[in-house]
Amino acid sequence: MIHSLIITTRGGTVLFEKVWVSSAHTTGKANMFASLITAMQEFSRQATGGLLVSHLSFGQVSLSMSWDERTQLRAVLTHDAGDGYNFGQLLAQQLLRGFIDSYAQDTEFSSAQGLSPQRFLPYVNKVLDQITQSIRSILVVLHRHRGLLNTFLVHDDGRATTTDAADDQLGIAANLTPLIAFSSEIMLHKADRPRVITLEMGKQVIEVHRVGPASLVCICRKNKDPSVYRSAIQNAVQMLEKVFLLLRDLSGRS
Repeated sequence: MIHSLIITTRGGTVLFEKVWVSSAHTTGKANMFASLITAMQEFSRQATGGLLVSHLSFGQVSLSMSWDERTQLRAVLTHDAGDGYNFGQLLAQQLLRGFIDSYAQDTEFSSAQGLSPQRFLPYVNKVLDQITQSIRSILVVLHRHRGLLNTFLVHDDGRATTTDAADDQLGIAANLTPLIAFSSEIMLHKADRPRVITLEMGKQVIEVHRVGPASLVCICRKNKDPSVYRSAIQNAVQMLEKVFLLLRDLSGRS
């Protein structure tokens, strides 16, 4: 679960803040918190020759930080420590990228003067969309893995999330929904549901993993040992599960 998000300039000026889980230690103290993070990052930059802290953990809570060199903006995401480093980084980077894409065209971020947080309040309406966009980021990373030809996600409502290279594979997706439904019906008698379906087709192996309200489709090279790509697929499945759980939780709060 994510607790809060702040986006600041390099000097520590808070441009955007969103709080989902209030805390007596942080509520109303975004500017002070941003100043502490800024001081810590500048110390790290000087002490290490340019390296920045990207993650901090405090018991059950973690901070994930993302930095954009071009705009000199920083996102600080507070979330449950159990979410893990990779998930925190995924969200922090996606939310910062979405903020920059929304405002960079007509905003000079290098000058904090005249940058009123009021101007960026509408970004709160784009947060859920940006978290949804992180699904594609997961697929893009997975698709780069050796042994995988393509990856895409087929949602239960018929939509598909693809990488740029996966559009020519969507014909396969049309056959997956009835296959999954048929397998589920067979397994229902055992009070179980299929989580993975494997199909061998010519020079390819197609793995279909059930993930939340969707199916992750991985088109793999048949001449590669599954151990080459299996762990990457499992990591992607876990990340997607976390995204879907977060979206469901945040949607229920809105």
